[in-house]
Amino acid sequence: MVNDMYEIDRELDVPLYVQIRDNIVAAMSAGRLKPGDRLPSVCSLAKEIGVTQATIRRALQDLVDAGHTECHVGRGTFIRDASAGCEATACTYTGTLEEIDDESGRNSMRGDMREHAARRLRRSVSKALYDIMPLAHKPGIIAMTKGTPDEKMIPEGFLEELCQLTLERGAARYVQATDPIGLADLREEIARRASRDGSKVTPDMVMITNGVMQAITLVAQHYMESRPEVICETPCFQGVSNSFAAMGHWVETVRRDDNGPMVDQLERFSTQANRLLYLCPYAHNPMGTNLSPDRSAYLVEWARKTGSVLIVDEIFRELQFSGEGHPSLIRQLGGEQTIVVNSLSKSIMSGLRIGWIITSPRRIQELAQLKKLMDHSAPTFMQGMAFSLLRSGKFETHTQQMVECYKRRMNTMLKSLQKMMPAGVRWSQPDGGFSILLELPTGYSSVALLFSAIDMGVSFLPGPLFDID
Repeated sequence: MVNDMYEIDRELDVPLYVQIRDNIVAAMSAGRLKPGDRLPSVCSLAKEIGVTQATIRRALQDLVDAGHTECHVGRGTFIRDASAGCEATACTYTGTLEEIDDESGRNSMRGDMREHAARRLRRSVSKALYDIMPLAHKPGIIAMTKGTPDEKMIPEGFLEELCQLTLERGAARYVQATDPIGLADLREEIARRASRDGSKVTPDMVMITNGVMQAITLVAQHYMESRPEVICETPCFQGVSNSFAAMGHWVETVRRDDNGPMVDQLERFSTQANRLLYLCPYAHNPMGTNLSPDRSAYLVEWARKTGSVLIVDEIFRELQFSGEGHPSLIRQLGGEQTIVVNSLSKSIMSGLRIGWIITSPRRIQELAQLKKLMDHSAPTFMQGMAFSLLRSGKFETHTQQMVECYKRRMNTMLKSLQKMMPAGVRWSQPDGGFSILLELPTGYSSVALLFSAIDMGVSFLPGPLFDID
């Protein structure tokens, strides 16, 4: 017998999914469904009511978009506590976006609600995925999930020697905090290295940050008022898109293939506009491939034509298997249209929280004002350690050892995939870094595969973690 909460009248001139949705909302209002209650599965509801699963999914999607429920991958759909910070328009509105008319200035309301619903959907999917990842790190699991250097590759005594080298320059110089833009010696060294490919980088174009993520967050905060159109290539490290979203930006995506952001995708953004485009040109995370020379040339022309600013993440530049590759995009576009971010987190160790931004002197000064409010400056002694590392020759020696090690590991992985994977599975051919992107045949779920893999004692990062859409 059908629960009266889900009863529908097929004679009514009202879509079935709307009836189901409104019945659930009415049950919430009457207290028959309370915050935290779990709704039956899509399959169960479809059988009980006698409708297709697509009808149930449409009803549940409306409930999520309106803020009445939240979904957790692998767990189900739950009634949401409406008092837990939901905006009024999302919590009280129960119609579909298409049902809002165009009169009385409601066009903007419809757009705002659509964007708000999309934001909520993105956040709920991301949260659900992150919620299941602790399963991938249970004791005994072989975890192929960490995009950080293998700690076993740090030689014995490496940190002690680095500290000693730093203190030999005089301990007193590290007692006080530096200017927000960072230690002058370190900025000069970074500018010198960035100029080796012909780029014109000066110390006043460099600011030291606490890793790349702070650099990205500062950029996102810097553009809060001007509200540019933000575009991220996808797949992409989701921390980048999340940082912009946290600062109130809506993020568009363009697909990336092995050569870089796809031309036909970028053509959607070919007009003059206030835009930021994020990309990872060297040993891309998670594909591992480099931006091709042809695609690089196209991006330069696209940026010039549209007046866009490129955020260029060079965090894997030093970990390429065949040298540093093509010159940085800043060489052709200059600091006004380029914001380069980099750090020592991938090439040395993530615990040495030293990163940097390279862009125009004007933009550096503007970003420095924000950093001064955020944490004033990166730790002075850590900056001194980074300078000692770069000037002593230890950086080149260590990164070369890492490149050789990860190239061997990559070859082992590629041989294993070639031997073990069934037809229809394809994977990238990395030019460096830590990652390989493996694509399943259409219709297969990497999240479902992750659960099966965990049962077998191994874990990986499922694809949706790298695509906000």
